[in-house]
Amino acid sequence: MGGRRARTMTVMSDTGRAGTTGFRSDRAAHGERPPAAARSGTRAEPPAAPPAASPPSGWSDRRIAFLVGIAATALGLAGIWIPSYWGDEAATLMSARRDWASLAALLGTIDAVHGLYYAFMHLWIDLVGTSPFAVRLPSGLAFGAAAAGLYLLVRTRADRGTALVAASVLAMTPRVTQAATEARPLAFATATAVWLTLLLVRLLDGRMPRAWWWAYGAGVAAAGTLNLYVLLLVPVHAVAAIMHPARRARLGAFAGGVGVAAVLAAPIMAAAVSQREQIAFREDQEVVTLTGVLVGQWFMLVSLAVVAWALVVAGVVLALVHRADPAWAGRRWLLAVALAWIVIPTTVLVAVTALVTPAYTPRYLVFCAPGAAIAIAVAASALRRGWQRALIVVAVAALALPAYVDQRTPYSKNAGTDWQDVSATVERLAEPGDGVLFDEGVRPSRRPRLAMHTYPDGFAGLRDLGLVRAHDRTDGLWDVTAPLAEVVDRLRGIDRVVVVSRSERGADDDIRVLLEAGFVERERVQLESDVVRSFERRPLSAGSREPPA
Repeated sequence: MGGRRARTMTVMSDTGRAGTTGFRSDRAAHGERPPAAARSGTRAEPPAAPPAASPPSGWSDRRIAFLVGIAATALGLAGIWIPSYWGDEAATLMSARRDWASLAALLGTIDAVHGLYYAFMHLWIDLVGTSPFAVRLPSGLAFGAAAAGLYLLVRTRADRGTALVAASVLAMTPRVTQAATEARPLAFATATAVWLTLLLVRLLDGRMPRAWWWAYGAGVAAAGTLNLYVLLLVPVHAVAAIMHPARRARLGAFAGGVGVAAVLAAPIMAAAVSQREQIAFREDQEVVTLTGVLVGQWFMLVSLAVVAWALVVAGVVLALVHRADPAWAGRRWLLAVALAWIVIPTTVLVAVTALVTPAYTPRYLVFCAPGAAIAIAVAASALRRGWQRALIVVAVAALALPAYVDQRTPYSKNAGTDWQDVSATVERLAEPGDGVLFDEGVRPSRRPRLAMHTYPDGFAGLRDLGLVRAHDRTDGLWDVTAPLAEVVDRLRGIDRVVVVSRSERGADDDIRVLLEAGFVERERVQLESDVVRSFERRPLSAGSREPPA
């Protein structure tokens, strides 16, 4: 009798520690056994979350996470070969094809923040080629990894149903599904953000060796080279550490990990500051809008955004209602981290844009979408039955479906980029030895010239009349060109020229030179966004001489 009372008093004392009661009650609510230390009466502080218990079927959380990743990867990869490449993907391809010396020169002047990704893609395309599916495949795999990691992250504090809702919502969030279709580092940044947060939680819970704090710091720094803005996870993680029950024992280790990250990330941050002029063009644009933040940042569709934000608010309200309920302690902690993930990076970038320089771009904050998915899952966790939670997932899927389908149509990128069609049309209209001219009057990401770099087969054997210096012979992203009037001598010996334009009057000056040189328009093909026109030199009449070029 006395021994039982002593054990009871010990456990009561143990559970009296801040926050621990709630996490233990959360485990009881999920049908999990308390740690052995608690059962034996040992006063050693238990970790904030237990290893996941396996149901009788033997399905471990790792196995479920793996299946979640496979399903999400299949969802992400479906149809990724259909859309035409666009300007940012052209930058990826053109950078990845450079030799190492040329790539180093490029990163010394621009795009250093994507250097790790470009280096990886250099190796990748050497192995698999440059077909749209092959080049976008890594993004689809990263998309699946993000969903799997989010399942494991939520599972550290909540039941499997809640974790599945979070992973499912993330895998259907339009900005995330779009990242899966692009040969850009945004899907990698999202996956890295999720797995770094999971690593942090395991470190805070004391389930990883202390040496892994060094790996955490190195991982944060590496993530900054995929997307500089991922470094804004550090204050989010600080919130997670401060609100953790073991904060007194872990804050010092967390500070050390952040210190490692700061040292390793210093070069990339310095490079980003020195290259900030590459986004200077946004000074003339309305960079931050309410619609951009609430809709464009993750949800992209107004109807989905309304429902999603309503669920986020519902999650907050439910957490407040259950603020004294120990069974909600784990979910309250998850929600706090999720809200920090949603709010802090966005607020920082909006403030920097307002006070210093343009820094906000909605799609660059895709790595914060997991926070929204967690908040929605917390709201769904209040529903007791699995089919009720499934209805929320189905509703999100139905609302997101139009965006998902549209992202996998031929002209879905950058207001209708159609470079696949441009290449095919040029191949039909021109023959080896003919000349080609491109409209240079639009912004770099829309220049028709990039069709030649993304779908080169249609341009094989053609003479690029406006090229002065190829991009890989410069320290910039793009080719250096000149108007035809400055290189008119290149028309000698050419009887057919194909002109590709996107802006309404962007190629007028070059066409005027062609007409003066004796060319006439033979065919005009209007594509989704670009126009391809074929010009031939007028045949000379008997006794006449060829007009001067």
